[in-house]
Formats: sequence, structure tokens, C-alpha cells
Amino acid sequence: MTSDTRDGRNAPARSARWRIQAGAAVAGCAATYAVGVLVRRRGGASGPFPGERLIKGASLVGGLALSALVTGSASRPGARRAAAIGAQGAAAALVQGGSHLLFDAMGVVLRRAAGPEAADTAPVVPGQVAVRSLALGSASLAVLAARGHSAASAPACPECRRSLPRHALRAPAWSGYAACALSLPYPVIKLAWECGSDIGITRPDVIHGIRGGWVPVLPALTGSVLSLALVRPWGRVLPTWIPVAGGAPVPRWAVLGPAVFGVAVLVQVAPAAVLAALRHARDPLRPSVEEIGLRPWVPLGFYTSWLLWGIALAGAALEYHRRSAGCPACAEPVAGSAAQPPSVP
Repeated sequence: MTSDTRDGRNAPARSARWRIQAGAAVAGCAATYAVGVLVRRRGGASGPFPGERLIKGASLVGGLALSALVTGSASRPGARRAAAIGAQGAAAALVQGGSHLLFDAMGVVLRRAAGPEAADTAPVVPGQVAVRSLALGSASLAVLAARGHSAASAPACPECRRSLPRHALRAPAWSGYAACALSLPYPVIKLAWECGSDIGITRPDVIHGIRGGWVPVLPALTGSVLSLALVRPWGRVLPTWIPVAGGAPVPRWAVLGPAVFGVAVLVQVAPAAVLAALRHARDPLRPSVEEIGLRPWVPLGFYTSWLLWGIALAGAALEYHRRSAGCPACAEPVAGSAAQPPSVP
């Protein structure tokens, strides 16, 4: 039996599976929006919580775009493509809005590590955590639904019959190594401060007096290892020296999921932080960074490295996604024309 025949028989099953995924994504977007509204009303805050507007708008756009695809109201090819792009864009926005979960987790750890000294840290609100968790889950469902919809019109791999993008974006092979290098300035200097170093410090009594300064180092170093996992062989197959699991393939989602989450966090924080640092440095009415306890190059260097790290990490994740497809033919870029189906044995 040829692959074409198998694909023809599986077409109804793929269509049914896609509709289930799309329906679940629409339900997830609706739940995210509803819980966001409920949390805002019960919270009684004067303004929106961080990421609220982005999450609400993205869940609304994503739900409407996927509903248009499921119901067939977007009948023209251009409208279907616009709806699919809208669903994917909404998923990216949901990931960015939900990425504030990292700061929620860091706030909990910092409060436990610093004790009463962390009283000025923003409290973690369970309702907001629920909204951000729903946003990440809805984003995953929306991506699956959008990919399932586009698979019908995309060219197929001649070997494994998976759908391939019409235009393959490429990232430099060294992007993962660059991402790892760009992730190191912050944790290295922070660890140096914890060990008593005064590098970049003008007021050691202030900086060394902060308890829990090691907490942000943990996610930063995790991101460093993740950056290498995107380009090293052990990011696809576990090393043989690992007991029991050695030699087993690494699930793609276990690497790509945290990578996408990390890119969302960096995209959310780094650009605004760089602009804020530049405005602070040029504003004569604000105290200089040296009065806070740091030399001017420290925050600007940190934030600039985060911005470049996000760019390099996104490129490395894209390359990992292309190379870890599980099929040698899938790893090759696809031209504008559709791939030819395999010959009948």
C-alpha cells in the first residue's frame, strides 16, 4: 500500500482530530478570558494586573480565529490563511502573557529565602496564576490546531509524509552557543556578588546586604543549559552514561517548550528594561545608578545581554525544531514548490 493511499484513508481521522483540537483550543481561550474577567472583578484592583490586557485580547482573537476555521466561515483561501495566522499570533501573545508565571515562582522563592526583607516584593495572587496557566495551556492547544489546519495544504515530506513549511527559515548553526554565552553575564556576576566580590558595585553594604540574591541565578543557569541543549547531541538523545534512561531520545516538547517560554520571558522583559535603563541614565531628575549601588554598565549590560540572548535563543529553537523532526528528509529546507510523493515500491 502506498503512502498516498494511507494518507487518503487517514484523512477523515486527521480532520476529526484537528476539529477536536480546535474545539479544545476555543474552549481554552474562552475559559482564559472568563477567568481573567472574574479575577479582575473579585480582585478589586485599580488597574489591570501584569499581562491581563494581553491575555484577554489574545484569548479573544484566538478564539474567534479558530472558530472561523472550525465553522468554515472563513471560506476563501486568503481568509483561512489570515485566520490561521491570527490563531498563531494569538498563541504567541498568550505565551508572552503567561510567561509572567516565572516571576510568580521567583517571588515565592524570594519571599521564603529573604523572609521579612522581601516585604516589598509583589505578592503572588492565585487567581492571576490560574489565568496565566490557562493562557499557556490555551496557547499550546491553539498552536496544535493551527498546525493541523495548515497541514492539509502544505507540501509533504517524501519519506515520512509530514507536512513541511513552504519556505524554510534558517538560523546560524552557532546560535545556540551564542545564546549560552549571552546568558552568562547575569548569573556569573550575581554569583560573584554572593561570594563577596565588588565587581560593578559602588555600595557593597547595599548589594551584599540583599538576601536571596541567588534566586534569579537558578532560571538564568537553566536557560544556559537549555541554550546548549538546542545545538548539542544530548539535546536530542540522552547520553549513554545516564543510568536507566541513557540513549533514550529526548522528547521535542521537553526542549522546545521551555525554549519558547524562555523567549517569551526575554521578549517581555528585555526591550522594556533596556529602554528604561537608557531613560534612567539620561534623566537628570533621577538618581544615578551609582547611588543605588551599581555602576552604570551593570544594568545596561545585563539588559542588553538579555535582549540579544532572546534573539539567539529564538534562532536556536527554530533550528532545533527543523533538525529534530525525526526524519532526515524533513531536516532539509523545502523550496516554494511541493515535495514529490515517494514512488510505489
